[in-house]
Amino acid sequence: MHYTPYRDLLLRLFPNYLKVRKLPLNGGMSCPNLDGTKGFSGCSYCNNRSFSPVFDQAKVSIQEQLDTFVPKLREKYPHAGILAYLQPYTNTHAPLEHLREIIDPIIKHEEIAGLAIGTRPDCLEDEKIEYLAEMNRKKPIIIEIGLQTANDLTLAAINRRHTLAEFEDAVKRCQAAGLTVTTHVIVGLPGETLDDFEKTAQVVHDLHLAAVKIHPLHIVTGTVMAQDYIAGDFKLLEFEEYCEAVADMIRIIGPETAIERFSGESPSEMLIAPNWCGERDKIIAKVEELIGSRQ
Repeated sequence: MHYTPYRDLLLRLFPNYLKVRKLPLNGGMSCPNLDGTKGFSGCSYCNNRSFSPVFDQAKVSIQEQLDTFVPKLREKYPHAGILAYLQPYTNTHAPLEHLREIIDPIIKHEEIAGLAIGTRPDCLEDEKIEYLAEMNRKKPIIIEIGLQTANDLTLAAINRRHTLAEFEDAVKRCQAAGLTVTTHVIVGLPGETLDDFEKTAQVVHDLHLAAVKIHPLHIVTGTVMAQDYIAGDFKLLEFEEYCEAVADMIRIIGPETAIERFSGESPSEMLIAPNWCGERDKIIAKVEELIGSRQ
């Protein structure tokens, strides 16, 4: 193993558990790119249905989700720590009082060891960070702030509607409050080259992020990017190109930042391309082979 696996970070955060399992939950939030705060069309690659198993729980209360899903996960993993994961959309995109209504029951639940929160850098106002830091003193809180790429031109092209500077600012404010901060990035966005991937990796390294998810760009139905791909406006990375890029990025990121994953997949009925992105074991084996050959 030539990188730090995510399980090492979880062992540090949850020393009482040999294994920690994520429990996806739906806080019923939207996204500033969808509800009109910043726009209505969303990020060009994004269809939440393609990656969230609790997409259909938006109108179900958090307490009811906990009552339903915790016993099922506990039955499957009787000794594991349960890390609740607010996953779909932007989970700090709400007034502070609403966040309290969502997060307080999770933190108070006796079976929940900690909470991971997926969000955007432009939805982390100081009062929200202060509240999350307060909860972090009760149980570990992981803030997963999406970046996707460190190239501002690409961020604009994919309709992220935030900048690298906003990401860096949000990360530093969360870290200063004592929160564990992770991110996720996409490799293979239209127009990007190895130089862009390396720059993104360097940003992850320089910010001392606790962990990173690295995903291949995959095209799913119901997105603007799917229309552009079908029209032939850009090409996706080939399997070998992706693995080479990831191996290079992991070398730059270094051992301080755990690698949560470097594969990604969507339900087959929604996936348009590439056909290899769901071959997790094959991707891992190739990337580790490449990393090992460069030591």
